[in-house]
Amino acid sequence: MRTTDDPHSFVAKLKIKFMEIKIVLLPIVTNDFEDTVAFYRKITGKDVSLSAAHDGYQLSLVDHFVILGAVDGPEALEIPSLVNAIFVVDDLEAFWKILEKESKRIIIPVNRVSTGIRFIVEQKDGKVIEYLQLNDN
Repeated sequence: MRTTDDPHSFVAKLKIKFMEIKIVLLPIVTNDFEDTVAFYRKITGKDVSLSAAHDGYQLSLVDHFVILGAVDGPEALEIPSLVNAIFVVDDLEAFWKILEKESKRIIIPVNRVSTGIRFIVEQKDGKVIEYLQLNDN
């Protein structure tokens, strides 16, 4: 969490912290993992900045795109196929305290994955969002 940048503000003096969505990533689920990674590298001009595998699928991060492909079979992509966006956050626990009560449905409760800790919810607006706090936070 962070405090406001203005050291003279009322909020800064109280040391109130705010939850922050640091970045929004777009998941791309594919049956052709290697070609899809190559395509996103080509159109973004970026290299793969993160690779991981868990829950029967592999993933590569290229710019703001998370490319996901099955390793163990197409059923591994059932939940990732539901996800509309991935919100990388600074304080997963703070978001969980709100969303465990305010979501339409909890798809996956807080759990550890190779990239950090996460949960997946269907929000009241119908969007399925994965909230992720990366390991380096």
